[in-house]
Amino acid sequence: MPDNFVADGRPSVFGNMIVVTGTVANGDDTADLSEFMSEILMAQVQATDGTATALTACIDGTSVDFTDLGRAGRLMAIGKR
Repeated sequence: MPDNFVADGRPSVFGNMIVVTGTVANGDDTADLSEFMSEILMAQVQATDGTATALTACIDGTSVDFTDLGRAGRLMAIGKR
Protein backbone atom coordinates (compact mmCIF):
# COMPACT_ATOMS: atom_id res chain seq x y z
CA MET A 1 0.00 0.00 0.00
CA PRO A 2 1.94 3.05 -1.16
CA ASP A 3 1.44 6.24 0.81
CA ASN A 4 2.80 9.16 -1.19
CA PHE A 5 0.39 11.72 0.29
CA VAL A 6 1.92 15.21 0.26
CA ALA A 7 0.12 17.69 2.51
CA ASP A 8 -0.27 21.29 1.46
CA GLY A 9 2.00 23.61 3.43
CA ARG A 10 -0.54 25.30 5.70
CA PRO A 11 -3.36 23.24 7.23
CA SER A 12 -6.34 25.27 8.44
CA VAL A 13 -7.00 25.14 12.18
CA PHE A 14 -10.11 26.26 14.03
CA GLY A 15 -10.48 25.45 17.72
CA ASN A 16 -9.62 21.78 18.22
CA MET A 17 -10.32 20.98 14.54
CA ILE A 18 -7.97 20.86 11.55
CA VAL A 19 -8.50 20.69 7.78
CA VAL A 20 -5.70 19.00 5.82
CA THR A 21 -5.51 19.07 2.03
CA GLY A 22 -2.91 17.58 -0.26
CA THR A 23 -2.12 15.38 -3.22
CA VAL A 24 -2.08 11.62 -3.73
CA ALA A 25 -0.02 9.96 -6.44
CA ASN A 26 -1.02 7.42 -9.06
CA GLY A 27 -0.98 4.03 -7.32
CA ASP A 28 -1.77 5.34 -3.84
CA ASP A 29 -4.55 3.68 -1.90
CA THR A 30 -3.95 5.08 1.59
CA ALA A 31 -2.91 8.32 3.27
CA ASP A 32 -1.60 8.44 6.84
CA LEU A 33 -2.70 11.65 8.57
CA SER A 34 -1.48 10.76 12.08
CA GLU A 35 1.08 13.57 12.03
CA PHE A 36 -1.82 16.07 11.78
CA MET A 37 -4.84 14.51 13.52
CA SER A 38 -5.84 12.37 16.45
CA GLU A 39 -9.17 11.48 14.81
CA ILE A 40 -10.47 11.85 11.25
CA LEU A 41 -14.11 12.92 11.02
CA MET A 42 -14.50 13.26 7.22
CA ALA A 43 -12.35 12.60 4.18
CA GLN A 44 -12.74 12.91 0.42
CA VAL A 45 -10.45 11.77 -2.39
CA GLN A 46 -10.92 13.01 -5.95
CA ALA A 47 -8.94 12.68 -9.19
CA THR A 48 -7.68 15.94 -10.66
CA ASP A 49 -8.36 15.36 -14.35
CA GLY A 50 -11.44 16.34 -16.36
CA THR A 51 -13.35 13.18 -15.45
CA ALA A 52 -12.81 13.75 -11.74
CA THR A 53 -15.26 11.85 -9.60
CA ALA A 54 -15.12 11.67 -5.81
CA LEU A 55 -14.31 8.20 -4.51
CA THR A 56 -15.55 6.51 -1.39
CA ALA A 57 -12.91 6.86 1.29
CA CYS A 58 -12.76 4.61 4.34
CA ILE A 59 -11.48 6.12 7.59
CA ASP A 60 -9.22 3.67 9.42
CA GLY A 61 -7.97 5.29 12.64
CA THR A 62 -5.83 8.19 11.46
CA SER A 63 -5.46 6.86 7.90
CA VAL A 64 -7.71 7.23 4.89
CA ASP A 65 -8.05 4.15 2.66
CA PHE A 66 -9.39 4.50 -0.89
CA THR A 67 -9.38 2.80 -4.27
CA ASP A 68 -6.33 3.52 -6.43
CA LEU A 69 -7.35 6.48 -8.60
CA GLY A 70 -5.20 5.30 -11.51
CA ARG A 71 -3.92 8.87 -11.67
CA ALA A 72 -3.00 11.74 -9.35
CA GLY A 73 -5.63 13.29 -7.15
CA ARG A 74 -6.50 15.50 -4.20
CA LEU A 75 -7.43 14.56 -0.65
CA MET A 76 -9.19 16.69 1.94
CA ALA A 77 -9.83 15.61 5.52
CA ILE A 78 -11.36 17.27 8.57
CA GLY A 79 -10.55 15.98 12.02
CA LYS A 80 -9.54 16.63 15.60
CA ARG A 81 -6.03 17.84 16.35
